[in-house]
Amino acid sequence: MVMDFEKTVPMVAGRKRDTQPLDAPKARDLRTRILEAKARAIATGDWVLERADADGGAVQRTPILPLPFRVGRAADSELVLASPHVSKTHAEIYSDGEALRLRDLGSRNGTFLNHQPVSDAAIHCGDILHFGDYEFRVAGEEKTAAKKVDDTATLVRQGPLPRGFETSSRDLRQLLSEGTVTMVFQPIVDMPTSRVSACEALGRGCHPGLPESPVELFEIAGKLGPDAQAELSRLFRRRAVEMIQDLPEAPVVFLNTHPVELERPGLVESLEELRTLAPNVDLVLEIHESALAQTDFIVWLRTRLMEINVGLAYDDFGAGQARLFELAEAPPHYLKFDRRFITGIDNAPVSRQRLVASLVAAARELLVRTVAEGVETAEEAAACMRAGFTHAQGYHFARPGPVEALGACAPASRGKGS
Repeated sequence: MVMDFEKTVPMVAGRKRDTQPLDAPKARDLRTRILEAKARAIATGDWVLERADADGGAVQRTPILPLPFRVGRAADSELVLASPHVSKTHAEIYSDGEALRLRDLGSRNGTFLNHQPVSDAAIHCGDILHFGDYEFRVAGEEKTAAKKVDDTATLVRQGPLPRGFETSSRDLRQLLSEGTVTMVFQPIVDMPTSRVSACEALGRGCHPGLPESPVELFEIAGKLGPDAQAELSRLFRRRAVEMIQDLPEAPVVFLNTHPVELERPGLVESLEELRTLAPNVDLVLEIHESALAQTDFIVWLRTRLMEINVGLAYDDFGAGQARLFELAEAPPHYLKFDRRFITGIDNAPVSRQRLVASLVAAARELLVRTVAEGVETAEEAAACMRAGFTHAQGYHFARPGPVEALGACAPASRGKGS
């Protein structure tokens, strides 16, 4: 029962009322302003991002300060995530005056809120955020326990993971032992004919208790350690070759690696097994261009791969540093340009178009085939053709699809080299 206090509380004779009379519209407006003020206080309160340690025994707590709070690989980000799956400027958390919001900054792999891709959305306590292969939970820091800390520091609190934040290590081990993964394949076309000559194999999970996304699966595997991440990467590659080996005319297959594989033994041996499994399938190993910093290792790896007739591709060229000198010392068979060079290239300033064309020309001098990644429009495709790219990949040509879709695509050429 709602009481009308204006009628039930008697006025004392001769005494002025000590409250302001408000009609219904004014009362609603005042209530709204009070709630907005409260929301603004909450939006600038003590919020943190929680992340599980690899061993699952501790939670790292990073204050979301200052706002806007940028996340990415760039060294000047408030939260620096050193992963090739994370863009240089990936996303930011900011306040609109009423609540905290999460905004994607044009990242390559997208920003996810509660496992759904978002461009700009409000976030709340308990939400799960994904940036590349990193997972965080939004949490409130109790003011009574708060102490003066460096705003940019990462705090570590020992204790169990919050309920709903844990991922299933048991399910991941089962996925690895039973091989419950599948692959989709995105065509790579020749320029200018647009005929399919190659494809990139992209992993997907099939375990009912785990996500399908390979980024999330690698994050879960990371909690088991780098060996589990390397094993998952090998499983994806093997499944790709198993699925494509029986095609009458299989295109060149680009196989991905995980960064931890470059730091531990077994990578070349796993490819030797694939070569034995499918001797007639042309294979190309993709590694991130940041690996060019280890020039001696890359030269050795390229030599070993050529001995077993496996090609080499550098992925995301230009995402970090365009390592031209290292590129000359260890030229790959394919150079895949980061999509930031490609997106909007048709409307880009002439200076940018000339830069791309000059990089493509430099690769051509080294007898390296060039792939434009992330081509989404006919105009971008035409601009890439003018820039001299030999190959292209992106939604304009085809989305990732089942292996059966490749069966109808006769390869335009064979071989991994020039």
